[in-house]
Amino acid sequence: MTRTVVWIMIAAWLVCSAGLAPFPPIPIAAAQENWKAEFEDICAKTQDAMALTKEELRSLVDRCDRLRPRIEKLDESASKVYLKRLQMCRDLYVFSLESKAP
Repeated sequence: MTRTVVWIMIAAWLVCSAGLAPFPPIPIAAAQENWKAEFEDICAKTQDAMALTKEELRSLVDRCDRLRPRIEKLDESASKVYLKRLQMCRDLYVFSLESKAP
């Protein structure tokens, strides 16, 4: 996480612990960062897709499928961009998987 995000999370925690906010934003911020880390990890392997084993490719396709609902919860513009990119990564992994000999 960047320093700015950490400072924002600390400030939000202080405000919430003082009873000045209706709900703590820290778990929400952490959840938002988790999907992005997962997204980056999944799509980082596209350059090596043809070198991956069938098991690795199946695992990546499954991870794409599990990540999709989390991205769908984002605001409309971010959701549209990240869903398109996720679908492109998934399609490449499926193509690589189908291209491998049985």
